[in-house]
Amino acid sequence: MIRTLSHAARENLVFAALAAISFALHFVYLTHPHQVVFDEYHFGKFVNAYCCSHETIFDIHPPHSKLIMAWLVTLWGYDGSVGFKTIGESFAGAPVFAFRLWPALVGSLLPLVAFKLLRRWRVSLAWAFTGGLAIAMENGILIQTRIMALDGQLLLGSLLAVWMCEKMLGSRTPQRQILFGLLMGISLAFSVSAKFTGLAVIAILGFQLTQHFMRSGMKLNWTKTATVTSLAAWIGFWTFYLAGWKLHFMWLTKPGSGSAFYATTGDFFSDVIALHKIMVTANNGITTAHPWTSIWWEWPIMQKPIYYWVDQGAMIYFVGNPVVWWGVHLVCIALLGFRRTMQTNLLVLGWLASFIPYAFVSRGLFLYHYLPPLMWLILLATILISQQPKSSPIKPWHAMVLIACGFAITLPVTFGFVGWKEIPVQLLKLR
Repeated sequence: MIRTLSHAARENLVFAALAAISFALHFVYLTHPHQVVFDEYHFGKFVNAYCCSHETIFDIHPPHSKLIMAWLVTLWGYDGSVGFKTIGESFAGAPVFAFRLWPALVGSLLPLVAFKLLRRWRVSLAWAFTGGLAIAMENGILIQTRIMALDGQLLLGSLLAVWMCEKMLGSRTPQRQILFGLLMGISLAFSVSAKFTGLAVIAILGFQLTQHFMRSGMKLNWTKTATVTSLAAWIGFWTFYLAGWKLHFMWLTKPGSGSAFYATTGDFFSDVIALHKIMVTANNGITTAHPWTSIWWEWPIMQKPIYYWVDQGAMIYFVGNPVVWWGVHLVCIALLGFRRTMQTNLLVLGWLASFIPYAFVSRGLFLYHYLPPLMWLILLATILISQQPKSSPIKPWHAMVLIACGFAITLPVTFGFVGWKEIPVQLLKLR
């Protein structure tokens, strides 16, 4: 029946199926556990400051994600009643759904943008769906986008920036070039405003632009449209990025814990510059030991997963889908040397640019810092395996089954179920 549909109808159907899977995985059972999980006790304090106490706080990350979370919990009538003092603290009557809504939303969109980007790169419909499914069912990404964390926005902004760049370079009218240039700048700011590691995307965008000019015969042909498009990209970036900082200073009007780190002068721009210097210094100066930190070169083999939450036999444990996590590395090692394209080179650069800088970071790091490099590898492995001859014994449905099996293995510790025997009972209780 599907084969009788038009090409566009098939694509829309596949996209809808992927969207249904992704949104279901992110939003079903989202309020469980009704307790503070891992870094929620850290970011929850910032949300409290923005929404309720308005006391000055200090964080090594930009404020944008926490501002959005604070706005959402305010819409739900939250009054700052949760202290976020320890992992396992009860949310009591607080709107847990609202606290986790933003990460779940951006996490739900990740596989869909990945699908669109793969299709843009002429990956077949079946393999593009498989690549999107690999991101949707990657347990590490899923866990990190079902709790109050910043990584979902970081990943989504990175993908959007690359996609918008592709759209910009493929546009045939000046108006569309300028529009997608603006959206590319906003997308880049969207990523960087979650974590500064989003700056790695700049290397990827630079490579895209360089390759485009090389394919054009090394003629830059710097026209008026190109100038306006570049200007639009920078306007988009700085407007979005600085708007978040403007709200940061507007909402935090009372003395608080952040007062020990900086004092505002009222000069919007000088305060932002000064605070960024302090953020970089503070980030490099973190020396606090943590039992779950790991070394950057251990991440590809998923050496040291992280306990996020434990209660009465149930637990949430940051561990990736083993089929996806290890599988994409094996595929890339096995196939990368056989066929190289502009897209594969770009994704290799994405992996390097978002991974290698961690070798020079002295502070304690965690396994979830590998999520951006992993995302680029998932796309790379999807492209490489889709380029195999039609006679290849590996079909998309083989990969889908393996991905689903790997997801099922870590399902209990992704959702915080007590164990395999409890899963049917827990699913009946979903709300």
